[in-house]
Amino acid sequence: MNKTLTSRLSGALALCAAIAGLSSCGRDVNSLSDPHFAADGAPLDTLAYFLPERPARVRLYVETSGSMNGFLRANQSNRFKRTVWSVFSGLQAQGQTDGCVYTLSNQGRVDSPISIADFRQGLNGGGLLSNSSTLIPDMLASILADIDPAQGEVALLVSDMKYSPRNDNPVELSQYQDDIRNLVGRSGISVSYVCATSEFLGANNRVAEPASPYIFLMLGRPEQVAALRNDIATWVDNVGGYVESGDMAMNYLTPPYAIREVKNALSSSRYPQTLITDVDPDAGDTLSFVLRMDMTGYPRRAMTPSLLDSCLTARALYGATVQATLLTSADHLKDDPHYRGEFERKAWADYQVKVWDFVLPDEVLELRFSSRPFDLWLSADFLAMIASDSPRDLAGLFSFNNFISGCFNGRQNVAATEPIRILLSSANDD
Repeated sequence: MNKTLTSRLSGALALCAAIAGLSSCGRDVNSLSDPHFAADGAPLDTLAYFLPERPARVRLYVETSGSMNGFLRANQSNRFKRTVWSVFSGLQAQGQTDGCVYTLSNQGRVDSPISIADFRQGLNGGGLLSNSSTLIPDMLASILADIDPAQGEVALLVSDMKYSPRNDNPVELSQYQDDIRNLVGRSGISVSYVCATSEFLGANNRVAEPASPYIFLMLGRPEQVAALRNDIATWVDNVGGYVESGDMAMNYLTPPYAIREVKNALSSSRYPQTLITDVDPDAGDTLSFVLRMDMTGYPRRAMTPSLLDSCLTARALYGATVQATLLTSADHLKDDPHYRGEFERKAWADYQVKVWDFVLPDEVLELRFSSRPFDLWLSADFLAMIASDSPRDLAGLFSFNNFISGCFNGRQNVAATEPIRILLSSANDD
């Protein structure tokens, strides 16, 4: 073969290779023309994420009705006093309070403020004892009239939450749940709680109940009550006696997430949350990746594996087969209240997502995370406490089940409605 012919043949082969390269690398990343992505794979959807945000200010309220006396008796240490002071002084040290505590003792009305230092003296010296009733709807109405959630203000109430109607009127008790429904529904606020236990002291200053429950109740905007709930749960755990935490009337939106550990494809450098490229739909191996959901905004009970396993659903829009499975090793399922030594909770849940049997070169996944599986799930210990049918049951939380139901009837938790969409493309996005 002469040199001229060899040169022409080499040029033709190079041209064919170049054309082949253009046809594979130069095509649209979104060959499906899926309406949720641009031609280059850029996401056209915007998702709002649920991110905890510490309040601008926390107003501190303490119920001082007669049923609280066992927590407040003079000159006796118990977990209640240690925990409440841990929480209040911690918030004061963070600059989140106005330096005052507001007691509620007279028919649910807010008393004149006292300084945190004076509150500490009253807490330890028996200065907060009273014989008034626990009128929870009145207390909540007074507190809601006293705060401004739009300005980043959150109310924190410490109470045993045992509703005691005026003169033990049973008709009022039957209406209690509806009163709470009306308050929560009308106010538009979100509610979080942390349940703790403490020694309850009798009139003789002896321990009448070693694990009597009480509640830290937070009222405000959802992102801010979630952040405060995280902090208080950690403080309670540090002292001891933590039982349960939960949210009501929340708007969770979508948890922040990240794509990790991509196999048999590449995570896009331009759109790392929504685009995976260099997919080989004919490869025998399965494309897989880990979807890390940021659970920091959710209460601790949300981290139960059996609940999380049913929170995420996945589907492929163009015919491929997809499977999402919760990973439960210590690295993949984690709830750390002191992440990297800081006073900052970090919690996450990892799901392994596998995709195979591609019908087309590209595919779009829809992944939906819903809080519904754990909205009404409660631990056995907490369920036993709220099942109490007597306000004199020192080991129970009489009527708190009515309060929880009233909150949910007023405004249910809102789960994310828009799915996470991920484009899988056999093209390269460079």
